[in-house]
Amino acid sequence: MARQRGARRLAQDAVVIGIDAGGSATRARAVAPGQVLPDGKGGPGNPLATDAQTLSASYAAALANYPEPDYIAACVSGTENPQQRIRISELLNTIFPNAVVQVHPDYVAAVMAAPADADLVVIAGTGSVVCSRTPEGDYVTSGGAGWILGDFGSAARLGRSALEWFCDDPAGASPEFSADIGSLLGSSDCRNVLSALSATPSPPAFLASAAPLLTRAVARGERWAAVRLQREMSTLAATAARHIERHLHQQEITRVALSGGVWRSPEAETCFTAAMTRTRPGTVIVRSSLSPLDGAVRLADSMVG
Repeated sequence: MARQRGARRLAQDAVVIGIDAGGSATRARAVAPGQVLPDGKGGPGNPLATDAQTLSASYAAALANYPEPDYIAACVSGTENPQQRIRISELLNTIFPNAVVQVHPDYVAAVMAAPADADLVVIAGTGSVVCSRTPEGDYVTSGGAGWILGDFGSAARLGRSALEWFCDDPAGASPEFSADIGSLLGSSDCRNVLSALSATPSPPAFLASAAPLLTRAVARGERWAAVRLQREMSTLAATAARHIERHLHQQEITRVALSGGVWRSPEAETCFTAAMTRTRPGTVIVRSSLSPLDGAVRLADSMVG
């Protein structure tokens, strides 16, 4: 029998769900007493970059095997606007009508998961943004603006840069790069890039899927790729440096945490670290064993009681 809305379990028995949703994937984790539940995963979860049908399917897939929760904390890219937060909240309540739902921008989960000594977080997933907290606990951000006008250093921008280069000069591609294109699209014909991009329901997610083509080319020593990666990471580092100057009061040493899938690439992390050190010599990169999904679960836990 379904519980009536507002009839909460005792705190020690509460079921909570944390959600980390971005331009390429929606990830969920449920915590229930006495149960070990696998993480759920769906497709793109950014309401600004995904059509309504795909968006609903993404959240439904990520939450498909979970029991009715008491509380949900969803950290979602593209929800800086209150209207988009309401949209995601309503979507989640269609799946779990009795749950208490909070929706936050995705950077909130990244900050919650960052090491305690981090001064700011540089997030580079499908999109990118720089975030820190004020002494009053508010969140301040720099960058973002989407893959067309901003999001420098993001997976969407890295993939876009690789595909732009290939479409401009497909004959100049190395055999390895052509093979990577073929693995991604089923063919190394540059016309397939354009047709796939026009057909996808989520252009940022499609472009982000091509990001490894750029970083693998850098690892092979392809000069064009190194130049493009450095351009993206230098711009992201400049954004982070401006954020430090404006919001962190010129402190001598700044501890920067990295969050997001782009940093799984050693080439991307090394390039950004070098650019950040050049731009802001007092920068120290700090690492966390926690993911944004862990941060979202922490937020859901904080709702209990």
